[in-house]
Amino acid sequence: MRSVIGAPLGALFMLVAGATGADEIYRWVDEAGRTHYGDRPPAQAERLETGGEEAPAERFRAVEWIPDGDTIHLADGTEIRLIGLNAPEVAHRDEPAEPWGPEAQRFLRRELKDQKVRLETGPEVTDDYGRTLAHVFTGDGTNINRHLLRTGHAFATVHPPNTQRATDYFAAERKARQAERGLWARPYYAIHPAAKAGDLRNTFRRIQGRVAEVQTKRKYIYLAFDDAFRAILAKDRRDQFAEAGKDPDTLTGRTIVVRGWIHLRDGVPGIRLRHPLQIESPA
Repeated sequence: MRSVIGAPLGALFMLVAGATGADEIYRWVDEAGRTHYGDRPPAQAERLETGGEEAPAERFRAVEWIPDGDTIHLADGTEIRLIGLNAPEVAHRDEPAEPWGPEAQRFLRRELKDQKVRLETGPEVTDDYGRTLAHVFTGDGTNINRHLLRTGHAFATVHPPNTQRATDYFAAERKARQAERGLWARPYYAIHPAAKAGDLRNTFRRIQGRVAEVQTKRKYIYLAFDDAFRAILAKDRRDQFAEAGKDPDTLTGRTIVVRGWIHLRDGVPGIRLRHPLQIESPA
């Protein structure tokens, strides 16, 4: 049977036309829940209207090189930065590898060896380095981004406006954390107290502390913790956080976990909050 396996339900679907230019294309779902398209369907298939024109073939592209656990170089020269996650760094220049960085790179190389992939981009297609931002799928429909998170080879991050799969990706990471898979078995990725944040600047961490005060300024809202640490969000994001049950005004006196890169601002270590998923309850 000539067919193409599509992405999981809810993702973009793939269409193929027969080599003879047939205009009858069908869709069906197999016992594993995978969606197929083709011109030689089983009895339960749904016929799609193509208007007599060939349906466009999904473009799969060969993988050439994996420089680290969240970047892919394709044979056509495209450099892909995976959306929604960050893998620990491998050694480069004079910087040593971060814990689990080499393992993440080796894992991704094994998973994509001799593979071709298709890309699903978000509203923001490229980053500041010219890399294509994408969710990456293999021929069998595996979402490589989610696969890395589920197996503990990366941690979830969120960068608006590319947030369409953020909830799914954070859920995949949470399962890996609970099972202590991969990097989550390393003390480096444990939750750290807010009092230690000043020693962890310029790294991605999960920080726990008590919110002593919420300060609303002209452009920003500051969650000031007891231990000379703060989380910062833009005022125009207040409604988004409130709708997610994380209204800044309700957090005073609560112990929470925030996640992100720690930077100094006016001499105080802090994390910039761009999405409600960056605020967690204590683990």
